[in-house]
Amino acid sequence: MKKLLIIALCVAVPMVGFAQKKAKKGKKQQVEEVVAPVVEELSEEDCMILLSLTRESVKHEQYDDAYENWSKLYQSRPDFNKTIFTDGNKILEYKWRNAQTPEEKNQWREMIMKLHDERIKFFDDPKYPDAYVLGLKGMDYLTFYPEDELALPAYGYLKQSVEALGATSKVPVLRKLVEVSYNIYKSNPDQYSDQFLADYEQVAALLDAIAAKGGKDAPNAQSQKSYIDRLYAASGAADCGKMDEMYASVVAESAADLDKLSSIMKLYRMRGCTESDVYFAAAEHAHKLQPTSESAAGCGQMSIKKGDFKSALEYYKQALDMAATDEDKADYMYRVANIYVSLQNYQQGVAYANQALAITPEDGRCYLLIGLCYATAKIYDDPILNRSVYWVACDMFRKAKTVDSSCATDANKLIATYSQYFPSKEDVFFHRDLNEGAPFHVGGWINRSTTCRAKAE
Repeated sequence: MKKLLIIALCVAVPMVGFAQKKAKKGKKQQVEEVVAPVVEELSEEDCMILLSLTRESVKHEQYDDAYENWSKLYQSRPDFNKTIFTDGNKILEYKWRNAQTPEEKNQWREMIMKLHDERIKFFDDPKYPDAYVLGLKGMDYLTFYPEDELALPAYGYLKQSVEALGATSKVPVLRKLVEVSYNIYKSNPDQYSDQFLADYEQVAALLDAIAAKGGKDAPNAQSQKSYIDRLYAASGAADCGKMDEMYASVVAESAADLDKLSSIMKLYRMRGCTESDVYFAAAEHAHKLQPTSESAAGCGQMSIKKGDFKSALEYYKQALDMAATDEDKADYMYRVANIYVSLQNYQQGVAYANQALAITPEDGRCYLLIGLCYATAKIYDDPILNRSVYWVACDMFRKAKTVDSSCATDANKLIATYSQYFPSKEDVFFHRDLNEGAPFHVGGWINRSTTCRAKAE
């Protein structure tokens, strides 16, 4: 009967396990030193039965039932089949999530970490090599040790994995390596900035390679590359000079690589380094190959630096026409607005700033620009009435710091400056069209309602 049962179970259990069960050379002899000793040695037939029962329980998410059979097999013959480790991870994660005490949770997560070590010990698997398992171990550490903010062990596992696997690394592992490196850097910027920059460069190149290769991982690689670019740009780890050191030679070597040039330009723009000669060089190369929104913006910025605002306006309008995302469109609209201000066409500057705000209503820069445009306007021949433009200007400055705290310092300075130009209390009192505290509509191209205010004395 036992033999018949084994035959039936073999139908459900892939025999590939036997091809993979061979322990790594020199590692199988001392199994008892790594895993807990068991009372009896299991036969091949017993192992097959336990493996099949475990598989069925895991398949139906009956993890408590699975644990008993899995534990016997794991303790006696961890080298029997790789499935012991893949199923074991699911079982132990379930145990960890359902543990009742901190001590229990710690016991289960320590077993999970050990599971990865023993998988490396007992299995040579070309499809899932040791470095792949280290990547899994790093990801699991981040899951099961959430209280460890720096997660230095995870960093070590992920880094080893990426160093060994290169462009065959899994995209989530690449992303997590940069995230962990970023957290370590933020804990001590002076000590870890170079490490973070090196990790970013390495992972960025690998994600680019995965995306360029195509296939099912390409879209995710592109998405994660954009994510780590934003993380890098926000980190402050590299100033514009440092970025030039990193990318000057890359731009020169990539004069015919449009994707690479576009990626570098976007990174420079996100970092606020669009005055860099390296950025301009990338934009020129890219625009010759194939005009894109990014290359047009780069050439536009170069024109601004040269004082050629008419050319800058043409380039940025090209960039706006070709922009792929709403975020880029809003940014280009803001830049076009700035160019119009430089050309002293304040009404057009306000029009483009308002278009940008329709897309990104919390962009305080646009409100600051609109306020400055209002402050330059001459709407009325009456010099006292014309001081109403400072009311609407200060309204815009207050709006800027309300929606965007990063603008607060600039907004407060502008409010302090332009509120000095409000009409005096005497001017308001004797002017027939003014009444302090009453609504007032500023006409002309401004066309905004505000409140009449006298200068503070």
